[in-house]
Amino acid sequence: MPPDSPVASSLRAASAWVTSAGYDPAAVSTFLQVADYYLVAHAMAHSLTVVTHEVPADSKKRVKIPNACIGLGIKCMTPYEMLRLERARFVLGAP
Repeated sequence: MPPDSPVASSLRAASAWVTSAGYDPAAVSTFLQVADYYLVAHAMAHSLTVVTHEVPADSKKRVKIPNACIGLGIKCMTPYEMLRLERARFVLGAP
């Protein structure tokens, strides 16, 4: 999806957060160059929930999506939490 005005504003906020969060410069540079940065900013701009297999970590060598979501106040959950929340049902075989 092309970035709109709210996403552009959120990109600036995400960039400001990651540069001030105490991550290694290489981690910050990598985060700002990959899709995670855009994904987090898009979710922030449109009040969306991010669904990811990643879990928060205290490492300063890599910016994890859940850490960025926590730092920016964005709702984040695992795929399993999303499936439970949506009450997904999987039926095997035909009756």
